[in-house]
Order: sequence, then C-alpha cells, then structure tokens
Amino acid sequence: MCVTGACGKHGGLPGKFAYAKFSDDLELAPQRRLEEVIAMSPEDMARSSLMIMGIYNELLRTAASLEDADYRRLMTECITGPKITFLELYPSDDDRRKLFKEMVKLGFFNAADDPDHVWPRGHMSPQTYLTAPSSHNDFYNAHPGGLALTVAYNIRMADAYTQNYRQVYGVPINRDVSVAGLLVHEYPKVWLYQWQQDGTWLEEPRTVYDDTWHAHCIYVTAELMHRRFDSRIVMAMAAAHQLSALNASMDGRKVVTNWVGLDRVAHFIKAAAVLANVDPVGYGLLERKGGEVVLAPQPAEQWVTHLADMNWPYTMGAAHLYTEPMLRQFAASRLKLKECDQAGKPFNQLKNYVWSQLSQITLYEILVREDEDAAFRTLDRLVAA
Repeated sequence: MCVTGACGKHGGLPGKFAYAKFSDDLELAPQRRLEEVIAMSPEDMARSSLMIMGIYNELLRTAASLEDADYRRLMTECITGPKITFLELYPSDDDRRKLFKEMVKLGFFNAADDPDHVWPRGHMSPQTYLTAPSSHNDFYNAHPGGLALTVAYNIRMADAYTQNYRQVYGVPINRDVSVAGLLVHEYPKVWLYQWQQDGTWLEEPRTVYDDTWHAHCIYVTAELMHRRFDSRIVMAMAAAHQLSALNASMDGRKVVTNWVGLDRVAHFIKAAAVLANVDPVGYGLLERKGGEVVLAPQPAEQWVTHLADMNWPYTMGAAHLYTEPMLRQFAASRLKLKECDQAGKPFNQLKNYVWSQLSQITLYEILVREDEDAAFRTLDRLVAA
C-alpha cells in the first residue's frame, strides 16, 4: 500500500492525462488585422473559411445524392435559395394580426409579442446556408456558416445511426428522410436570424412552451404541410427536437418515467397545423385515441433524425462555455479592446470571424488538450491588433 507522499507527489496517482497536441498543425487563413475583421461581411467571413466552404459544398453533394427527387430538390432549394411560403396564406397585415391572435388564444404564442416580431419581414428572400448562423448569438455554431456546419455534422451522425440500425437490427431505414430532414428542419433560421449592423442577428421569437428554441421547428413543419410534402418528411420536422424528452421521478426504489416528448411533438404538430390551415389527423401526422388527438408510435427514421440533431449540447455546453470568456480575455490582452468595444461590433465581429475560421469546438479542444497559451497562439495566427 502506498502512503500519501511516499510514492511521488500525488501518492502514486496518475495525474492529469497528457492528450495529443494538434494546434501547430492546423491550416488557418492568413493573419488579418482586427480593423479588417471588423469591416468584413458575413459572406466575406464564410468565403474566407476553408472549413465553411468545404462544408457548404459537402451539403450540395449530399443533396444531390438523395434518391427521392422531391427531397433532393427541396434540400437544394433550402441550401441555395430558401423561401418561407406558408406566410403567403396571410398576405395582409390584418390577416397576420388575426392569425397571431388565434395562436395566442391557443397558447402557442405570447400575447406580449406582435406579428412583426414572430414573423419578421423578408421571408421570401432570406440569406442562404452559406452565411446563416446556427443559433442564438451566444449559443452554438454562432457565426457565419454555422448553420451549414451544424447540419452537415448532424447528417454524418444520422448516416452512422442509419447504417448501424440497418446492420445490427435489419431495419430497412430510408436514409433520405433523416438526411433531408435534418437540413430542412433548420432552414427557417436563414429568415429568422437576420444579420444586424453590429455583428449580431435577430433571434427566434417565443412560441410553444413560451421559449425561443422551437419557432423554426413549428414554422418548418407548417411550411412542409403547406407544400403538401408526404407525412413522413413532415413528421421528421416536428420530431427533431423533443421526441425523447423524459421526466423521471422516484417512487421509493422504483423509477417512474414519463415520456413527455411524445406529447410535445404532438403539440408542435398542432401549432404548425394552425399556421398551415390543415387537419393534422387527415394529414397522417396524428391519430385519434381515447377521445384525444395523439402522436402514433414512430419508426426508426424519425428517431434517427431526432438522435442526430444532438451535437449542440457539446458545442454549447462545453465549447462555448469556455471559449467565449477566453476570447474576451484575448481581445483585452492581445488586441487591447476596451470594455465598450467588447459590448459592441468590434468583439462581435472578432467572435464571428474566429469561430467561422476555427470553430468553437476546435478552439475548445486546443484549450483543454493543450493549454491557454496554445489557444492564444492559435488566435494570434488569425487576428492581430
């Protein structure tokens, strides 16, 4: 037996593991001055990034690989020329005011908001996946091209799930559903996340459950209902977020589970059906059971779509949590940004540029595998004062 202090500094314990270093081997864009970064547009940042341009072109090739011609055309449209057409059902301001009141009455919208907030202008001519960020200003892949990065990675995860469910269980999963579903599911963000002059963007409005996570989910479900796509791909839109949501409690030593996700997906569908003015039961999305309208058991395609839409906890809950404050420290010590600049466009543009070139995950992994000095040296290679 080893007594503390007798077998080395930590009493024979291994200590922190020395992970492989990789920052020096990264291929990065040439160093830019901060003033140049501040002047860049979202498209400038995206097109200067090897990572974003590679991912964007990968999405176009992936769309071309789909067997279903309708899905193929839809996915390609969403990447290169998206438009939100269900709002054309409500062409006048008065039409949208009436719809807004109906959604509030049904509990889908918050009465403190207004039609112009929940449906911003520009729905027929938004940006593309090349420039769109993936989430709120301080969440995950929050930079130009972040949307393309999110869905391309999620599609790779879906392909792995599909292959393994096929091979292990013999389930004939259709790949097209999850591949198209994961990309199309996100595309209202190209409209909702409109860039502002200070390097930020508009964020999603409050909808179901009075939060700002799910607007794109119900909007895209309504969009595909409006376009009369088959119920299989429409279900993929609604099921992506909450299908596996679980509440669990203890009754003595017994675990009591409540799979609330099934009700939540049904709730999303009901909200979208109002927007699209369709009957969700007749559409084949919900069924009547015991006097209620509920979600039917879903096949593997829907579960794969949901499970593959799950890279965000790592990107947001790990990478962003540590890289954002570190980037602020870098901005202050290396770039000499004043406190007022850290609250406005200079820092926003720095953040957008660094993450579009490097990604939150790569910077995070340099920080945790190597150290802060290595992370700062990597940032120095990208931006100088």
